[in-house]
Amino acid sequence: MLSQRILVLIFFSILTIACGKNKDKSKELIRANEIHLASMQIHENIEEYLEAKKQEATKNKDSVSIYKLDSLGKILELWEEGVVEVPGFEHEHHHEKGGLHEHKTGVQMTDESMLEYQKSSKQAIEELQKEIKSKF
Repeated sequence: MLSQRILVLIFFSILTIACGKNKDKSKELIRANEIHLASMQIHENIEEYLEAKKQEATKNKDSVSIYKLDSLGKILELWEEGVVEVPGFEHEHHHEKGGLHEHKTGVQMTDESMLEYQKSSKQAIEELQKEIKSKF
C-alpha cells in the first residue's frame, strides 16, 4: 500500500514538472515555436509535393520539368539550412531520405526577435510554396 502511494506521488510529481515546462517560457517564444512548427509542416508538404511532381515528370520523360523541380528542391534546401529552432523547444525532423536532421539552436536573440525571425521564415516558405504550386 505504501509503495503504491509512493508511485502515485512520483507519477504526479513528474506530471507536474512536465506540464510546467512551458510556464517559464514567454508568450513570444511559445508563439515563435508554433510558427516554427507550422513552417516545418509547410516544408514537409512541399518536399512531398516536389517528389510526387518529379516522379510524374520522370514517368513522362519531361526533362525540362525535372530540371525545374530539381532547382526548386535546391531552393527548398537553402531555406532549410537557414532554419533556427526556438530555444527550449528543440526537436528533430525525419526526412524522406531516411536521414535525421537537427536545426541550429545556438542563436542568441531576444524573445521578440526570435518571434520576428520565425514569422519571416514562415513567410519565405509560404512564398516558395505559392511559387511552386503556380508553376506545377
